[in-house]
Amino acid sequence: MSEPTETRAEYDFAERWLTVSELFGTTLQGEGLSQGMPAMFLRLGLCNLDCKWCDTPFTWDWTGKNGFAYSRAIELRRMQVVEVYDRLREGNPPELIVVSGGEPMLQQRSLLQLVNLLIAAGHRIEIETNGTVTPSFGWEHPCHAHQVLFNVSPKLTCSGVAATDAIKRNVLRRMVELGAVFKFVVQCNADVAEAAALVATVGIPPADVYLMPEGRSKHEILAALPTVFDACIEHGFNLTPRLQVLAFGNERGV
Repeated sequence: MSEPTETRAEYDFAERWLTVSELFGTTLQGEGLSQGMPAMFLRLGLCNLDCKWCDTPFTWDWTGKNGFAYSRAIELRRMQVVEVYDRLREGNPPELIVVSGGEPMLQQRSLLQLVNLLIAAGHRIEIETNGTVTPSFGWEHPCHAHQVLFNVSPKLTCSGVAATDAIKRNVLRRMVELGAVFKFVVQCNADVAEAAALVATVGIPPADVYLMPEGRSKHEILAALPTVFDACIEHGFNLTPRLQVLAFGNERGV
């Protein structure tokens, strides 16, 4: 299969759309393998899960499940793929583009078109996903293996989501094949044990696993760090704090 050759001009009149929550940057990637690196962020709307500690309920919570009912009409907008591409490319953008949500893979057909455009322009892309949606044909492209990284965050019992909805082992195994890294939000030692069991069952290399303390404030993150620190040493995992939370708390668009 040849490498993607899409250009901006090819999509000028295409009706390919994304449901977008936010575009912001340049900022820093606050989590995972590339934490601390300059990045542009694209936050897509909509999600298929409803974690009780979700820090972006404004992308999906229209009923107030997490304490406040957001307005979909206010929070989300439809944008053509080329429009999103142009916004991300304004000025002198960094190499790294992070796509978050919500759950980006709910829009994977249009997202793949955007990814191909960004790769052709010299960017590398990280996609934050909950690991419940199987990547369709196209994501296994040889070029994507070097330019696209899936940051998979399976939701544990502490999320409040039923395991039958949150954990899709066949999807997680597919993500392993695609070279993904895995982030687990943990609150206590029981969460760590649950994550370790899933890692072993799915066959995720421990070196590709990051534990991240749950928290939407600097105090919550710092309070959990010692437990997560020790757990990473015990299991051979990596530790990722949430740099954006340590710096700005629960502020949006950072």
